[in-house]
Amino acid sequence: MGDFEMDKNGDFKESSKDKLNRAIASMCDEWLLIEEIDLEADTFEILHDNLQKQGIPVPRNCSYSQQNFEMQELVAPEYQEYRYNFGVRDNLRKLLKQSDTAECEYIVCTGENVWRRDVFRVVEWKEEEPKILNWFHMNIDSKKSAELKQRQAIRDAYLQSEQAYAIKNMYLKRLNEELQMPINMIVGNASVARTFVTNPERVTACIEEISLSAKAIFRMVRQMINTDAIQQGTTLLQMQQTSVENLWRNTLDIVKPSMRLRRHTMHLDMAQLYHRNVIGDVEKMQQILLNLLQNAIDYTPYQGEIFCGIKEKPMDETTGYFEFYVQDNGVGMSEEFRKIMFEPFAREHSDRIERVEGSGLGLMIVQNLVRLLDGEIEVETKTGHGTKITVGMKLRYGTESKDAAEEIQYFDWSDWESARERKSMFSGQHVLVVDDNDITASIEEQILTERGLVVDRAINGEDAICMFERSPAHYYDLILMDMGLPFMDGYATTMGIRQLREDGRTVPVIALSSRLYADDEFHGEEYGMKARLQKPVSARKLMEAVREYI
Repeated sequence: MGDFEMDKNGDFKESSKDKLNRAIASMCDEWLLIEEIDLEADTFEILHDNLQKQGIPVPRNCSYSQQNFEMQELVAPEYQEYRYNFGVRDNLRKLLKQSDTAECEYIVCTGENVWRRDVFRVVEWKEEEPKILNWFHMNIDSKKSAELKQRQAIRDAYLQSEQAYAIKNMYLKRLNEELQMPINMIVGNASVARTFVTNPERVTACIEEISLSAKAIFRMVRQMINTDAIQQGTTLLQMQQTSVENLWRNTLDIVKPSMRLRRHTMHLDMAQLYHRNVIGDVEKMQQILLNLLQNAIDYTPYQGEIFCGIKEKPMDETTGYFEFYVQDNGVGMSEEFRKIMFEPFAREHSDRIERVEGSGLGLMIVQNLVRLLDGEIEVETKTGHGTKITVGMKLRYGTESKDAAEEIQYFDWSDWESARERKSMFSGQHVLVVDDNDITASIEEQILTERGLVVDRAINGEDAICMFERSPAHYYDLILMDMGLPFMDGYATTMGIRQLREDGRTVPVIALSSRLYADDEFHGEEYGMKARLQKPVSARKLMEAVREYI
């Protein structure tokens, strides 16, 4: 029987000790072991043991130090040294002199890994040293697991937030880089149009180039908006009739500037197209084709070939399966890269594509759009042998219509400034312009020739070195060097000229670059470059530099 006490009415009641035992019993699932430890005598007494009921033997006939050592067998290997050192008598004395309670958490191996907490609390002191302790061995597995899950959730949320922030910053920087080309072409063609305002044919050609570049910018902005909408799940399909042939040709018109820049040959095959009109989301279909074409252009060498087209496989009287494909003879993809090709900012690492720019989001966007349109995507590629990407989808047939699709006018070009009067300030000095972009080279040539300079143009680094080598000594008074030349950049071209002969080592070189970021390092001084100007070229800044070095 338990102990009983008499209350003031003469009735028997449970003693405090029995109540304590009952309270401890109710918490036995959490308090698995309670001991009293005499640090001075190195002894212990077990006051409550729920471990033995679970088949976990606790060392009893030994000293506390021996028990602390043998308890290591129950502890997970990665925590054994930590738990043993924590329980050593001298270490406990040091910890408990700072505070009368010391705690440690660790994992035990008893068939499965579970979390435990040990709490050591001083109950008797001797000459300011802890003498008698209570050791509470507690089960905290459910609480600890919940805590760790919460911490992991917070950590994951933080990492996702950080990743989203990094992706957004990277995307904006890549988008800024991609916008440089069409912006340069718009500004350049506007300048040329102002100069040749009395030449209607030249102005018309400039307006056509401006229109194409404006559409490219519009496409990039729409792509950014659509990408966000796809990720947020707010994209809706807008089905309408379109001509597949016009869809292809309009898309090719948008990438013409990039193709001309790299001297690519494009082959369009629609021999297996039997139904000209289809019902589909025109904007998203064009976005898919644009990304596939731009990807092929970016990764196809100078003067390479790109094949594209469509194959129709009729399914019934109202529906067909249409396969849009883009194939290039570029660098191809490695097997390792194929595994991550659809991830954001995935880029193949290769010496052959070191200078390729782009957002790195093209294939990811294509995959998302293809899924949205309930289509399929297939990739055939091999390193060094090019890539073929095929997108297939079911489309309903449209009706034949004689009405041509209206051309969308995005911008009004009526407010361009008139040409300014320019006076000659030089007398036939020779300048070599090295620029692979026809538009920017034309602008530079126009600015220089109007001021009395004689201009020769090289389209790439090898061409520039050959022209300089064939020229008489001291023929060129200045070189304008585009830093973004394909295959042999501005640095390598300048070094090649410097090594040719004596005047090659002294001729002034002005660098032209469209990438002027705070983190964009410039090493022109090492190659004897006198200055660096930003493209599109400012006539005033260009002539200030030319006057300084000629």
